Amino acid sequence: MNEAQRKRFAAALQRVAGDEDMLVMLASIAAEDGPPMLKQVQQSVDTGNWSEAARTGHALKGLLSTFETGPPVDQLQPFIDAARSEDAAAAQHTHASVGPKLEQLMVEIETLARGE
Repeated sequence: MNEAQRKRFAAALQRVAGDEDMLVMLASIAAEDGPPMLKQVQQSVDTGNWSEAARTGHALKGLLSTFETGPPVDQLQPFIDAARSEDAAAAQHTHASVGPKLEQLMVEIETLARGE
């Protein structure tokens, strides 16, 4: 981990008791599982499969909460709630807002996993 990553993921490091190796290992898992989950959420939104969107969104929130508990991860909850209630307009709006931010977080996690 470089110094910028230590600073960026300081709260995540606290959650793993300062164990950098553990955080990098968790980043490797997230880097493998996260992109397909992001894609599945997008596909579920595109097809209006709200139960799948909510389920995958909830799993994604759990996966990413190791690294970030604030924005953008906490912004998944309004999306999950809208999908669960099958509020298409709200789900589409919240997904459009949070999706790019989640993709950026995923890039940061992938970089951490690669040790760059």
